[in-house]
Amino acid sequence: MQQDPAIVEVQTTRGGKVISIQESDGTVRRIEIGTDGRISSADAAAPGGAISVAPAPAPAESRRKALPDGLVDMFGIIFGAVTVMSLGTPLVKAWARRFEKRADLQQQVLVEQRLAAIEQAIESVAVEVERISEGQRFTTKLLADRAPAELERVR
Repeated sequence: MQQDPAIVEVQTTRGGKVISIQESDGTVRRIEIGTDGRISSADAAAPGGAISVAPAPAPAESRRKALPDGLVDMFGIIFGAVTVMSLGTPLVKAWARRFEKRADLQQQVLVEQRLAAIEQAIESVAVEVERISEGQRFTTKLLADRAPAELERVR
């Protein structure tokens, strides 16, 4: 029956930690944790105390971990919004100008149609006034021809 390993001692050295573990077969394992987070272990029973070193984190990962959570996402959203606004604003303005020009053209066509209708109405009124004035001239002429004959009868 094997016994569980026991932690013999924990020491702090130069900002790091050294943990010694005694196994049930009597071997002692030593784990060193450096200030940069690197872990190295040495087997005291092994000849020469062979040390295996865990690889250090990649520089990009350490920089990425140093940034606050959500900062990269926030910058992405800000950059995207600025891009959309800087490209979208001129496009929206151009579309609005085009829409306004269409509306102005349609309104101009409506004004021209109304002016043509008013012109036609004025011409028809002018013809009617001419007919009325012609009738008045005729009536005046008849009354003028009739008036001297009646005047002579009265005398």
